[in-house]
Amino acid sequence: MAVTMAENKILHPALRALQLIFAIIVMGTDGYAIHMYHGYTSYIHTTAGDLYVHFGVPNAWSFLMFSTAWTILVVIFQFIAGNAFADRALIGYITVEVVALHSWFAGWIAVAANIGTTACSEGYFSCGALKAATVFGAVE
Repeated sequence: MAVTMAENKILHPALRALQLIFAIIVMGTDGYAIHMYHGYTSYIHTTAGDLYVHFGVPNAWSFLMFSTAWTILVVIFQFIAGNAFADRALIGYITVEVVALHSWFAGWIAVAANIGTTACSEGYFSCGALKAATVFGAVE
């Protein structure tokens, strides 16, 4: 007889607590990296004219922040749905978990692709926090 996650009263809260703790760690480290990033301005010369372009925080960093917010909502939903609707809410339970899984997978890969580029070069203080957010995002 297989033991499902909803039937296991010890494993389910422990895993959700770890998921919530890692999401809070990523939220703090990614938030610090976003706060400390100041962006840069480039002068671009084209045949149509010259312009200054300001590059702000990369979108991947914000997407990782979205993943943390989504995970916190998922944990809240799963505690409510897991306790109140354990038998009937299986499709919703799996759906929100799959969306969270895919957002974490896409988020940490996108942020890892930014490490070492101009967005996170060695001169920025927030790169250490961003690397920690990437590692915890991959673990999540």
